[in-house]
Amino acid sequence: MSDRELSLLGVDQLSTAYADGSLSPVDVAEASLRTVAERDGALGAFVLVDEERALTQARASEARWRAAAAYGPLDGVTASVKDLSLVAGWPTRKGSLTTDSLPATASSPVVDRLLEAGATIVGKTTTPELGWKGLCDSPLSGDTRNPWDVSRTPGGSSGGAAVAAITGMATLNVGSDGGGSIRMPSAFSGSFGLKATHARVPLWPPGGSGLLSHVGPITRSVRDCAHMMSVITKPDAREIYPTMVDGRDWLSSIEGGIEGMRIAYSPRYGSAAVDPQVAAAVASTVGVLVDLGAHVEEADPGHPDCRDAFLVLWDAALGRLLDGLTEEQRAVCDPGLVATWERGRELTAFDFLEADAVRAAATLAFNDLLTRYDLLVSPAVPLLAFPLGSDVADPTTQQHWVDWTPFTYPINMTRHPAASLPVGLSREGLPMAMQIVGRHFDERRVLRAARAVEKAQPFPVLP
Repeated sequence: MSDRELSLLGVDQLSTAYADGSLSPVDVAEASLRTVAERDGALGAFVLVDEERALTQARASEARWRAAAAYGPLDGVTASVKDLSLVAGWPTRKGSLTTDSLPATASSPVVDRLLEAGATIVGKTTTPELGWKGLCDSPLSGDTRNPWDVSRTPGGSSGGAAVAAITGMATLNVGSDGGGSIRMPSAFSGSFGLKATHARVPLWPPGGSGLLSHVGPITRSVRDCAHMMSVITKPDAREIYPTMVDGRDWLSSIEGGIEGMRIAYSPRYGSAAVDPQVAAAVASTVGVLVDLGAHVEEADPGHPDCRDAFLVLWDAALGRLLDGLTEEQRAVCDPGLVATWERGRELTAFDFLEADAVRAAATLAFNDLLTRYDLLVSPAVPLLAFPLGSDVADPTTQQHWVDWTPFTYPINMTRHPAASLPVGLSREGLPMAMQIVGRHFDERRVLRAARAVEKAQPFPVLP
């Protein structure tokens, strides 16, 4: 089997092949490492690859499968970790020249859970500096490029994870999401990404963006995402916010279809400008939902304008991370991140509480809509992946990266679960995506709807 064929196998296929001996975790790890070696020079998805460690993990997995003692279906499945999370023994550079190369002495909970499940972690993926924006370039690693068109951004901040997913460099990919950073690169890169309810996936060290911070999966399929969620949602005492303990099965619950579901469809979240191709692709997928038996009505969440409030919360949180740096260190930082720090240090506690009041009002608006509907669907992002070199798609109308992603960051403020799923390719051959938002702690219903679409309208495969 070629590396390309191996890269397209999901968790179900891999675990079946490992169990019957037709494939070995070592075969798959070696194929993953060859794919990284052959493709990543042009794409820049990884900042660290540890071949020796990955193969050691794969050999241990191979022995467990041969002894009929595998830890579960993720045993021997390849994974990557965004370079904001800790992996013991590896440095955490966070896309910054101001960080050091000292190895972490402990792993983040999401990494511990993957290792406990036997996953083979091949390396760490790129992020913009401190994960501050929706792109994926940094002073440390340069540009990460979109594999559908290397002149364009893959989105961010989990851009490396999304590229690793869609190219088959790794099957399970850890991203993080403070304003859309799982969903934006998933949308631009044609992968599937889920931002779960806040704290559903334990996060440690605490996220730099506070209550906006989430960590979660980016995969090539909905079932792979569900497999990953079955492992990474286990409670961890290092998560500082209360969460829901939930031992229900993740896989069987997503196969029930959507007949009878009540789904709200908001094409614009009130007034967002949407590329006509994206709008048409999402509308067509809404038709698929109807064909599958869902009751779909057009309805807006009616939330307040969150832009300025989000930026207060964002600038305060991200700016704080730079506050201890010297002037010389800030001189080598991303200028946009420095501007964030400069705005953040001017904010007052009153500004923060006023922004938090907008967050509360937005949460109530989405809660109200989701008492009347089971799910809310919309575009994931309203535009196609745009050229590298700018933080905005259109400098004449946009001042900040949040201006081109009006569907994602409000859901970080409200902390609802939301997924980005591919819904087709544009005339230029670029992925387009739908966002599905669910009630708090109702990720399974989000995945169930996404799975129904995936089966009826298979996701595009990277050539």
